[in-house]
Amino acid sequence: MRIDVIDTPDAFEALRPNWDRLYAADPEGQFFLSWIWLSQLFERRPKNWCVLAAADEAAKDYVAFLPLRLKTRFSRSRQRRMPQIYMAGNFWADYTGFICDPDHEDEAIPALARHLRDEMSWERLHFENIRASSRRLELLKDQYPASRFRTTYRNRTSKTDGINLLICPSVPLPATFDEYLQRCVSANTRQKIRRFTRQVEASDELQIVESVPATRARDIDALTRFWQLRWAERKGEEIEVMAQKYRRILEQGLDAGIMHLSLLLDQERPVALNASFVDREKRCMLFYVTSRDMSWRRVPAGLMLHAYNIRWAIGQGLREYDLLRGDEQYK
Repeated sequence: MRIDVIDTPDAFEALRPNWDRLYAADPEGQFFLSWIWLSQLFERRPKNWCVLAAADEAAKDYVAFLPLRLKTRFSRSRQRRMPQIYMAGNFWADYTGFICDPDHEDEAIPALARHLRDEMSWERLHFENIRASSRRLELLKDQYPASRFRTTYRNRTSKTDGINLLICPSVPLPATFDEYLQRCVSANTRQKIRRFTRQVEASDELQIVESVPATRARDIDALTRFWQLRWAERKGEEIEVMAQKYRRILEQGLDAGIMHLSLLLDQERPVALNASFVDREKRCMLFYVTSRDMSWRRVPAGLMLHAYNIRWAIGQGLREYDLLRGDEQYK
């Protein structure tokens, strides 16, 4: 296999037709490996990224792509800077990994791993948050034998609240919302959704709507403001940087038509908001971030927005509602 290194915006732009075809054909492809998501990621982070692309020697089209992030960190113990390689989406996406033509994975995945192992400079390699089948992971990991490499497996359970970020809940969506209520939630949750839905629909003050261009600035401001108020104590000095990160992702996602932003209004004032990605190729909705006015208590806002999103997703013909990383109780 031939491995090419793609590391300029123009070269990545030129890959799109090949990438989109491969993404559609790969049953393990997921949203954070789509060309549109990665193009936005590389726009936010214009330096220190590359994509390893695998092709048969005589072939024009690539059969696998591995997006990477290159980083250098200072080691206090060694008193020098250490080159490290991360998956491209680390710190921005819930999932990372690679896409591959299923008919070529036996050759392409080991070839990518060998190139990464032998041709690139690093002292620490982070295979973190990769979403892939066990078989594909073994094809990757087999190129890093214990005789030559030391491997550390990281725990991702928060000491603060016990949330395990390596658990990723998702819901297969049936053909109708009534089926979802009957098959996917408890009788108590079903009763709550129906009761509070009737309450919202009968109210002259409450409504659930979708963000539109005319209200976008207000809606993004409300989401980031509520989010900062909710997490300021826990996130500390990082809170402003993280809020701006969410703002940029929301703006880019809405501009590209891959973000669904729903909000609960009380007398035209946003009191809760829910932002999710929509992957129409894989027929999946991915819940990304939510925030609300913590002093507002008229209805369970989070439950209502998730129910609204699931009904919308089913109406759009989507077949999965992905709650991403974390086993929070509400999920």
